[in-house]
Amino acid sequence: MTAASFTATSYRVIYPAAMGARFLDDEAHAAFQRAVTTIEQASAVEVVIAVRRRSGVYLHANLIVGAVVAFASLAAMMFVEYAFSNTAIVLDPFAAGIVAGALVHFMPGLKRVLTPAAMRRHHVEQAARATFLERGVDVTTGRTGLLVYIAWLEQRVALVADRGLADLGAFLARAEAALTMAMPSGGAEVARILESIAPVLAAALPHAVDDVNELPDAIDSDLEGVP
Repeated sequence: MTAASFTATSYRVIYPAAMGARFLDDEAHAAFQRAVTTIEQASAVEVVIAVRRRSGVYLHANLIVGAVVAFASLAAMMFVEYAFSNTAIVLDPFAAGIVAGALVHFMPGLKRVLTPAAMRRHHVEQAARATFLERGVDVTTGRTGLLVYIAWLEQRVALVADRGLADLGAFLARAEAALTMAMPSGGAEVARILESIAPVLAAALPHAVDDVNELPDAIDSDLEGVP
């Protein structure tokens, strides 16, 4: 595979019928470990994978749902034949709105729908850059660190590369798009696409016999238990 031939449309993303399958299950863990090993044995690139439950709080989604439910409750109380007390008319819609807004915390898909794509992308990019520094991906000897930042709520992947990979900017942008497209298919599919970029990285930055593994290979994740 060459950088020119790799495009975000090179992969057919199949949406699974059972969306309850965990993104980072045992198969995905094994696939990501295999991807890291493949890339680091073939090239001088040091890969760090960080999986995050979310990159932003997105409280606006809670407020939108809470307000809609509160107004709908008030309208229902005003137009039904049953005579509510003044206290109920004043307090019940607010109570319903508060409960509905709180429940949105457990509905990541709804938060995603109610958040503009540009806002989600901004939060993911900001969090990815912060994680790049926090995980020390910028301290490798050859400046060849590559952070693979996976944001589950936002359904986005961000690749943050150190200066040693500057010449691969366009290729990594296409790889990032392909990885993001694969998010709905689960972690194992994302990992398989990540592994497939190894030949291009190897051609640009070949593995040397004296290369040392400078960064931890374990997946850094706070996603355990999330469906």
